[in-house]
Amino acid sequence: MKSILRVLALVGLILLLISVRYFQEAVFYDPLDDYFHGAFQSMSFPEMNLSWLLLSNALRYLFNGLISLAILWILFRSSSYIKASLWVYLFAFVLLNLLFVVELQFEASLSKMSLFYTRRFLIHPLLLFVLIAGGYFLKTTKTHSTTGLSEPDDTL
Repeated sequence: MKSILRVLALVGLILLLISVRYFQEAVFYDPLDDYFHGAFQSMSFPEMNLSWLLLSNALRYLFNGLISLAILWILFRSSSYIKASLWVYLFAFVLLNLLFVVELQFEASLSKMSLFYTRRFLIHPLLLFVLIAGGYFLKTTKTHSTTGLSEPDDTL
């Protein structure tokens, strides 16, 4: 019964992530969305209110981050892993926002591609995939070390 509830909770949380993406145009301010769907390499940046854009990105990052942390909790049930993941999300948020603001100051071709990917990390839950993979790696590593399985021999 617990596994059914966990699966239902995971499905519900994934649907929440999808709904954040689906309702993005109605809920979040993002003039760069249409810009990046066009031939942005040859266009200048659109007019935008930087304060609203940063606030909107922060809210979207917060929603995606909280839902992602809930997914990680359901998958791993480890408070230490959730705390570590929270630190990863906080560090990434600060670093990506600083990079985002700096990249908005330049309109060079390389800067536009960098801005595209920085924005993508801010508004989509991409870190969730990395943290799920890391969690499963830690889980399997811990399982191998507690079951007495031999560690790989690195001496050749």
